[in-house]
Amino acid sequence: MMEVPEDHAKPEGRKIQFPVVRFFAEISDPDKEPLLHLGAGGPGASLGLEPQNASDWLWVNYSSMTVEDGRDLIVMDPRGTGMASPKLSCDEFIEDADLAFTRRLSSDEEARVFTYSMERCYSRLSAIADLSQYNSAVVAQDVEALRKALGIPKLNLYGVSYSTRYALTVARDFPESVRAMVLNSAVFPEIIYTQTLPTDVTAAYQRGVDYCRKDKDCNKRYPDLEQRLEARVQALDESPLVVKTGNIRAGQQYPFVLSGQRLLRVLFQALYNEGFYKELPAIIEELESDQAELLKPSIASFMGLVLDPNFGDAAGISHFCFEEAPFVDFDEASQLAAKSGILGSSVRADIDMMQMQCRIWAMPAAPMLESQAIQTPVPTLVMHGALDPVLSVDDADAARKKLPNHQWVLFPELSHDVISASECAEQAAADFLDRPESSIAESVLSCRKEELERQAQLEAKIAELESQRTQEKGEQPPLPDEASRAEGQRHTPTVSGSRYTENP
Repeated sequence: MMEVPEDHAKPEGRKIQFPVVRFFAEISDPDKEPLLHLGAGGPGASLGLEPQNASDWLWVNYSSMTVEDGRDLIVMDPRGTGMASPKLSCDEFIEDADLAFTRRLSSDEEARVFTYSMERCYSRLSAIADLSQYNSAVVAQDVEALRKALGIPKLNLYGVSYSTRYALTVARDFPESVRAMVLNSAVFPEIIYTQTLPTDVTAAYQRGVDYCRKDKDCNKRYPDLEQRLEARVQALDESPLVVKTGNIRAGQQYPFVLSGQRLLRVLFQALYNEGFYKELPAIIEELESDQAELLKPSIASFMGLVLDPNFGDAAGISHFCFEEAPFVDFDEASQLAAKSGILGSSVRADIDMMQMQCRIWAMPAAPMLESQAIQTPVPTLVMHGALDPVLSVDDADAARKKLPNHQWVLFPELSHDVISASECAEQAAADFLDRPESSIAESVLSCRKEELERQAQLEAKIAELESQRTQEKGEQPPLPDEASRAEGQRHTPTVSGSRYTENP
């Protein structure tokens, strides 16, 4: 555990701790500086360093660019998350949500439940922590303290989702401490994500249905998906469906009450995984028969995030209310949400909840610096998936151009966290870290072409074998599950946005 002052301006004051794990290279190369993985994003998501959660993925997704290439890998959870002490997790929310999602509640009733949860959470945690000290600028100070403690002259930084903002902030505040950065599905401080949240969320659902519409066979098999999805949302809001789901409570079936608004939240989280795009049409069709077998894995995944005891949601709220909320015109965002139609209906409640949380947290506003583009000269690789539901590729493309010394790799077929989905993305990062000054564009395009060809061949072979097995035994094709869903998915950590809202 790394110990630092909670307030770096008061070094003799209260101390906090955050977990750090170092994987040493198989054959160490003294000329290769370590890579520091800055956490799972969120903000507030745990990287899974807890003993009960730790597994091979902690290093295997990054082995080609680290331990197998002479470079140490260091991983951490930021202050307030995972195994950090204090762990700023709202147990009150978990307890209330566990019950609320088994009840038929209106959006207003649900909001009242979660407001009460957050009030109790704030009351408890504000007594043991200064919640104003949990934001990106302070995490950057923690990283600098860690670098000094390890005696490393310069670090390579790796961020995914919100932890990319940590990397950018470290490069801004401590430029001499950073050799190079890899930003996977980047969050840029100058993009005020809440401002365009209604547009971005509805665009994510639109990409989901367009994925099928652009495929001739799929569109023929599943026509008019957008209208059918909208109809399901309305129907489920009027008459919710109880979906008994496993993998939520050990040894029990969890009676998840699926309203239209909850369906939208479940689908949005599922769209973080590009493999889900192929499943969405059949899910919509099945829901029209008041069945949700195909949706159960996504419900389990959604509830796994909602009920995750290691998610530092109080730390995440502190981040948001300090470094994003002061720069949001909430009236304008609410007006945009009001015009966002059926598929944007859940965003209206999200915007209200964000304001409620910030009223409770009463954070001071960050200086304007925290909403400005970081134009660091540090060599930077920016990788993004065009299907990312939460971080608009157009916004990312515009923001990355402000980095004076960067390379950009776009993966059209991938969603959020491209390294977890593609070995080519990891190899691109490995090549970049070895030679930040050399272009990787041609090699990654060639690699990705071959990877997609192999994936298509594998999918065709699997489909052929399943068809043969079904014909021979007269069985129904198997339903998707979390283990087999995503073609090409590797070891996938939880990389998430907010525990409940659709904001990054």
